[in-house]
Amino acid sequence: MSRAHAGRPAWIWRALVAVAALVVAAAAVAAEKKATVYEVDYEARFRPADDRVDISVTVRQPRHLLREIRFSFDPERYGDFAGDGVIEQSAGALTWRVPEAGGQLRYRFAPDHRRRGDGYDSLLRADWAVFRGDDLLPPVATRALKKARSIARLRMSGPDGWSFISAYPRSDNDEDWFVVDRPERRFDRPVGWMAAGKLSVRWATIAGRQVAVAGPVGHGVRALDMLAFLRWNLPSLVDVFPDFSRRLLLVSAGDPMWRGGLSGPDSLFLHADRPLISGNGTSTLLHELLHVAQSYRAARDEDWIVEGMAEYYTLEILRRSGTISKRRHQRGLEQLAEWSQESKKLEGRRASGARTARGVLVMQALDAELRQRSDGRRSLDDVARTLAKNGEPVSLERLRKVSADLVDGPLESLSDERLAKAP
Repeated sequence: MSRAHAGRPAWIWRALVAVAALVVAAAAVAAEKKATVYEVDYEARFRPADDRVDISVTVRQPRHLLREIRFSFDPERYGDFAGDGVIEQSAGALTWRVPEAGGQLRYRFAPDHRRRGDGYDSLLRADWAVFRGDDLLPPVATRALKKARSIARLRMSGPDGWSFISAYPRSDNDEDWFVVDRPERRFDRPVGWMAAGKLSVRWATIAGRQVAVAGPVGHGVRALDMLAFLRWNLPSLVDVFPDFSRRLLLVSAGDPMWRGGLSGPDSLFLHADRPLISGNGTSTLLHELLHVAQSYRAARDEDWIVEGMAEYYTLEILRRSGTISKRRHQRGLEQLAEWSQESKKLEGRRASGARTARGVLVMQALDAELRQRSDGRRSLDDVARTLAKNGEPVSLERLRKVSADLVDGPLESLSDERLAKAP
């Protein structure tokens, strides 16, 4: 050993060299990652006196990562587009060519939107607003460099005394901002139900999830009842869907909002007058929670699978949690079987009540066959978990494959002959 290395074995020098190489490699990876990340700030200023929300989308980037944003829009709800770079607009479509160093796009948005069958699913009033974050920026297509992705945040503001809530967490650096993180997408865009204005908000931690119930003051929102209902039932739902959202927002309001329930990412809306459990033993609240847990949509004409599974588990989870008795659970299935007679087929663009009822009976038969063929080791729970893992659209073909993989062969309950028969 040379004098320069005296007192230090050769393996120590080799280890130091290896550590230095790792540090250099990690720094290179970090630098490359930083060079492929751009920032997006969404700001929404609510102006109830003018029936509008002023929105800006600001992009900051170290180089020309994000090149273009394209989206279609309803001219009755969006307009007054302006900003940096090139903005091309025609026939309800817009293309924003983002400047090399970034820039800002500005426009106005009219939140009020009446849903089919009366009632609003988005509304701005003098003291409150209930809406989907999806509406702040319509669904977009982007053109960007390969591997480029966004870091995004959302800030909402309005008249004095207004507060704002979404399912997104507040920024540790500035609580005025919500951190918009959608890991499955390269371009982060705010989605899910939100509320603004003079709000009543109740918080709880249930089954390891942070849950909030929010709604306009004076709308009779039964926040404590909803939280109690979730304390009974959310643990059973999480048993079936262990990847259920870590944060959940329930938004509720009275008339003139739509008198039903609607799900969104990590969130849902429920009209303040909807019962937590209906006379037939089902629950609109739990049904929409199932959609949050499923996190997938149906393939074309096969909505009966998604709706049928959600309604099946609505009854099943109420039974498992002890919220309803076995007798009430069985009676609920019998009522659905009677209702299903009004449907002649399962396929259709949207599942009607009768078609959904028929789908529930298919899920009941599939669960029974899976348990019988696996000696109780497999059930519909395994199918539901697998379908929810990657968010792919659910088709009959995929349902058959996932189920068959569990018991090494096709199932009679999903055969064409069985599905074609009246329940």
